[in-house]
Amino acid sequence: LAQRGVKVLLLEKSFLAAGATGRSSGLVRMHYDLELESRLAWESFQYFRDWRERVGGDCGFTRTGFIFISPPKHTDALKSNIQMHQRIGIPSLLVTSQDVRRLAPYFFVDDFDFAAFEPESGYADPNSSTHAFIEASRRSGAEIVQDCPVTDIILNGGKVKGVRTAKGDFASPIVVNAAGAWAARVAQ
Repeated sequence: LAQRGVKVLLLEKSFLAAGATGRSSGLVRMHYDLELESRLAWESFQYFRDWRERVGGDCGFTRTGFIFISPPKHTDALKSNIQMHQRIGIPSLLVTSQDVRRLAPYFFVDDFDFAAFEPESGYADPNSSTHAFIEASRRSGAEIVQDCPVTDIILNGGKVKGVRTAKGDFASPIVVNAAGAWAARVAQ
């Protein structure tokens, strides 16, 4: 948003990556059952693939490939997902259990017939990714305030006017609730 000329103020209730992000395994994959979720993951993947050019800094992205194993009773759904992924541009392949044995010799492969394989997927370092995004945001003019929990959304006439925090009120005609697991509490 800051790169697009929007004045951005990020209010972080604790410190950057203090919650689920900082505890994440950092898996970067596109294999999801819902097309919209897969499209979002595919778009996000472009950032990890071209991190230095798009964001700057280092996110620690490492390509390892991703294997999604499906029990035989879900083979039709697996094949359908792979077709959907391929249609929207995701490099996703249907592989046999013997292909999986060659890709990952330590996997037990006797209880499934097929799997999905994404050769471009991998993992990134969640803390490095967060801090690289923050630095890119700051370079574009965003302001970040840490240790600043939002306690209320200020409304006037049914319209957002800002937020109330432990560090005072902040005026804004637009509030993006990105509180993750606490989003419902903030929205209340």
